[in-house]
Amino acid sequence: MTNDPRPGRREGAISLNALRCFAAVVEGGSISRAAEILGLSQPTISVTLTGLERACGTLLLHRRPRLALTDAGQDLLARARLVLGRMDELEETMRQSRELRRGSINIGLSTPAHAMPCIAAMMAAYPELRVRTRLGNTNGLLEALAACEIEVAIMTLTRPVEGMSCTLLVSQRLIACVPASAPRAAISLKELAEGPLVLREPGSMTRAMMEAAFAAQNLSGRIALEVGSREAAREAVAAGIGISVVLDGEAWQDQRLLAVPILGEPIAGGVYALALPESLDLPAIRAFIALSGEAANRAAI
Repeated sequence: MTNDPRPGRREGAISLNALRCFAAVVEGGSISRAAEILGLSQPTISVTLTGLERACGTLLLHRRPRLALTDAGQDLLARARLVLGRMDELEETMRQSRELRRGSINIGLSTPAHAMPCIAAMMAAYPELRVRTRLGNTNGLLEALAACEIEVAIMTLTRPVEGMSCTLLVSQRLIACVPASAPRAAISLKELAEGPLVLREPGSMTRAMMEAAFAAQNLSGRIALEVGSREAAREAVAAGIGISVVLDGEAWQDQRLLAVPILGEPIAGGVYALALPESLDLPAIRAFIALSGEAANRAAI
């Protein structure tokens, strides 16, 4: 048994720092030159070399009349250079990752109209960073975030999610989408509930917002068709199947359709950038959230 207070450290283990000191002494030709190269004191270099020799169980350098490698030192030097070279490569890789010159980021989105300008800003600022996207509804993306399947997400919420970092990008409210062949200036919540309605699947935030508004007024929406995407909802409304709802920042530009306000108290929400709080120190996530806020501010001007 050892009394080494450092957990996980083997007695006689060789450290990278000791190998760097050893290589610097050999390459510099003296302890004083190695101290200059590494920015350490000469006594520190001497103590480190002695500790390395003790760990190796053999003399590595003859000190007099001048520094000279022993056979064991020559063997260790070759191995040390290999190890340090690999370590330098690893440190360079990590530096490039910190500077976002390599690596990737996985972005979830439920609202492409707001997410794509944010993604475009990220790709323009860091062209060497690989961007992957995942489209889904709010519930699915929250589950993916919690499971670390994605790292950050742009989605619509009625309020921030507890346990998540939520940065508001833009406020929105629900509006109705009706066929252009049956125009109207506005629609009441009661008329909307009477339908027929075309709504997204459970887990969609627009559906959740609509159902919450109905419940607050003791209404029950008459759903004619449930669809799995905005595009399907748009085509269903254009085909005359029913009325749908969409956030005002995502209204469809389609001559077959009309976007009309819902009378009464606004059914409000917001587009947020979400991430796990513990991930905010990661450079890619921190940069994406900052750039998303800037993109949202430019769009609001």
